Amino acid sequence: MLIINKTQKILFLVIISLFSLKSFAQRGFYNNDSIAKFGVKILDGGKISNAQWCIEVTKDSMLRFSPYEISKYGFNKGNTYVSKEITISGATKKVFLEQLTEGKIILYFYAEQKLVTYFIEKDSTTFIELPKENNNDNSNFQKELQKVTFDFPEISKNTKLVKYNRTSLSRFVNDYNQQLNRPFPHFRFGIIGIYEMTKFSLNSSQNILYLDKIPFSYESSFSGGLFIDLPLFVSYFSLHPEVQYSQHSYSYFIKADGKDIDFLANISSIKVPVLFRYTFPSKKISPFANAGGVIAYNIKNENTLYETTFIGNQIEINNLGKNPLASAFQAGISAGLGMEYKINFQHSLFFEIRYNQFINNQLSNSLRSTDLQLITSFNF
Repeated sequence: MLIINKTQKILFLVIISLFSLKSFAQRGFYNNDSIAKFGVKILDGGKISNAQWCIEVTKDSMLRFSPYEISKYGFNKGNTYVSKEITISGATKKVFLEQLTEGKIILYFYAEQKLVTYFIEKDSTTFIELPKENNNDNSNFQKELQKVTFDFPEISKNTKLVKYNRTSLSRFVNDYNQQLNRPFPHFRFGIIGIYEMTKFSLNSSQNILYLDKIPFSYESSFSGGLFIDLPLFVSYFSLHPEVQYSQHSYSYFIKADGKDIDFLANISSIKVPVLFRYTFPSKKISPFANAGGVIAYNIKNENTLYETTFIGNQIEINNLGKNPLASAFQAGISAGLGMEYKINFQHSLFFEIRYNQFINNQLSNSLRSTDLQLITSFNF
């Protein structure tokens, strides 16, 4: 134990502050075989400093403890550090490892200059490092995880999806400790097949020539696209953007003011839904819900009104020109419900019914469209 006087305390605080902007004191504890102190102020000096020292802040001084002096310390509402002997680059030393999990398997984190690594302890008998890569035997952390979780095969197969970061590793180890046989969140991308039904409508305040008299109905077509699904913080919430391409043709006939009115349209669109998804995890079939926004760009927007007038034996056809059936850009809201069928630990089929409501531009008198989509997708 090293006692630091006031002058040294000021200098030490300056050094710590420069070393880590995150430095501050919190209530915590520390103990060894003969000492246990709770409610003391512990300086949080950041991941590198915390691995080397436990620093107690008192009214008149700062007490600095090494991993050889105490066995454990931590913060009441934060992390716990355990004194362990490790071998790094051929050198053996004692350090404080940050404990990330509890249970049959304990995951530890350690950092120093130009090094970040993890350690695994199982049943107090196995204690090994999880190197990101080990060029000597072509192994890596995923293979080491597979070895220590061999007694739970359902979890062990998920090691191929684990990333080398504290969130992903902690989720995997916690699933093992709790014996949770569930899918492991991971990045996915794939293809989409869509059966789409689209309908146009006007606001009650709109009065566009003849269009307000047309009985618009749902028109269907097949389309497709691509998607990615990115888990948020290795949870079952994910960001789910898509790119879809769709084509629709419309043909309507009405009689108005003693005239025959024909309306023809061909529209091709690129639609980009950006959704937040929550998946309810289960072994084989998992329901999910989507909600978010959608934008569309009409790359083709051909629409024309024809007015046919009968005068005696004569027929007069007038082309009333292009109408503002849809703006080039549209935005709206999107929501859907679906089911995920797991083919294996990595690949799935998805089935979903989704509703899109585009909001019309009040300044341009454009119609607004509504989509009902039956979606089938597959991730690679």
